[in-house]
Amino acid sequence: MDVTTPAPAPGDLADHLAALRRGWLVLACAALLGLIAASVVTMLLPHRYRATTAVLVLPTGVQDVNATGGRTKETINLDTEAQLVRSTAVAQRARTLLHVTTPPARLVQAVDVSVPPNSTVLQIAYSATDPAAARAGSHAFATAYLANRSDSAQAATNATVRALRAQADRLNAQLHSTTGKLAGTEPNSSAHALLDAQRRSLTSQLGTLGNRINDATTTAASAGRIITDAATPTRPTSPSVPVDLAAGLLVGLLVGAAAALTAARYGRRVRSAADLTRRTGVPVLADVPAGPAAARCFGRLRNELSAAEERPAVLAVVGVGGTGADVAARLATAFARAGEATVLVAATGGGVAGVPDRPGLADVLAGAAGLSTALHPVDTRPGLTVLPAGSPSGPLPIPATAAVLDRLRDGRNTVLLAAPDAADGPETQALAALADAAILAVPRRTARYAEVRDAAEQLHRVGTSLLGAVLTAPVPPAPAAGPPAGTDDPAASQNAVPGQHTAADRDTAAADTVAPGDLAAEHDTAGEHATAAAGTPTGRVGSGAHRAVATDRAETVDRAETVDRAKTGDQADAAPVGSSVRG
Repeated sequence: MDVTTPAPAPGDLADHLAALRRGWLVLACAALLGLIAASVVTMLLPHRYRATTAVLVLPTGVQDVNATGGRTKETINLDTEAQLVRSTAVAQRARTLLHVTTPPARLVQAVDVSVPPNSTVLQIAYSATDPAAARAGSHAFATAYLANRSDSAQAATNATVRALRAQADRLNAQLHSTTGKLAGTEPNSSAHALLDAQRRSLTSQLGTLGNRINDATTTAASAGRIITDAATPTRPTSPSVPVDLAAGLLVGLLVGAAAALTAARYGRRVRSAADLTRRTGVPVLADVPAGPAAARCFGRLRNELSAAEERPAVLAVVGVGGTGADVAARLATAFARAGEATVLVAATGGGVAGVPDRPGLADVLAGAAGLSTALHPVDTRPGLTVLPAGSPSGPLPIPATAAVLDRLRDGRNTVLLAAPDAADGPETQALAALADAAILAVPRRTARYAEVRDAAEQLHRVGTSLLGAVLTAPVPPAPAAGPPAGTDDPAASQNAVPGQHTAADRDTAAADTVAPGDLAAEHDTAGEHATAAAGTPTGRVGSGAHRAVATDRAETVDRAETVDRAKTGDQADAAPVGSSVRG
């Protein structure tokens, strides 16, 4: 199938969590930097001290001053009183009491007023860099507030007294006029009775006003009092070390998470299967884990390829970052383990572990050897035959290579073509065009998304169906030396260097070389070879393939499956396990 690159889709929560797990080092570093930054800021910030004075607010007795509402049922609105504490008038008085030249607006910025629930108490707090200044500021604002409230109440009282006296003067004038009129009337007349009633009413009103004036002038207005004076604070209230460190840690984690998610979404190197599909549009057929579980993963991939409606007879494995030969060898081992006659064609340079280096494909194309002579069976994996690269002779002639692949295809083999890396040159594209389909071998943290897109585009332009990608572990550094061929030590076989063989290796491989005309016979006896190999230690079959065969011994489930299928001759393997395999 041809691959087209879809629009990037946003990742789900699982993808984000996986990106955070991969970026744990970034998260840890960001959190550490956040803690360090918070510690530095905490040390550099000046210490501030806070002192609080509690003021009990009392009604002044003046109706114009006392307004009902707010927090209590009393005739005092404490919300209004709290705003009055921070007023300019109170700040001016506090400034005078403190004997400072600081503008009132700046003094107000250091004041905080709170009201406890269901009370008539104001808690006036003042913050300063000096403990004594904090105490003095809180006391000064409390005193200034009470003085301002008393002056306001006294001013209201004076205004009330003036209004009452003015009203009394008007009543006295009316009383004087009424008394004069009353003297000029007959004692028993109706006019006399009316004027006398008016005189008595005016006299009563004057008496009431006199009482009110006496009360207003003799009763002292009580604005309130300080019930808890400010004490000198002994420790600063800010900066708070626990709060600052927690804030620094939180900010660091947020920055680290943003950096990790950004790196996962816009990074250049392949990190996960979900990112590979989202960034390139190439489906992931298998996400191969490290260790013995890799054999199981390749077995499931083999099942999917075998159960496809149009199963490719020649499958090219194109590397993106240097793992193409390794994936081809592991997949060839999986096919052979299932009892299928499999041919691994190594189109890349270098020797093949466990088989002679030559004759190989280059020798066949040059006419120096026949195809049957160049096919080398792997004695430890019956059913698997390797066609090594052979003597290096420059670029492979494409028409002759196509003829060789056709001969192998006609022999009813499963042919796996280990093509060179996609970035090595146009030869990879030409070789992939000879295959029925192709898969990409993509190593994590080594391959770049741009390289995967370029490889997919190369296959698309030559009409080769790209089935998907196999995501593998990162490419390890090349070791300095390797163990003898045929070793049963998985760790040792993982360090084997392709192309380095002992004389015993070459003698064993030469003894197992297929004679001309025996290729078809090998296909007929593939089931017998598979049955005999059920309990046989696995050998090394290709450049990098020694890792696949070493882990093959740990896959007991696939061994049992191989024996059953070899006895019945069924090469269809099993039903597919899904469109993609996750390791």
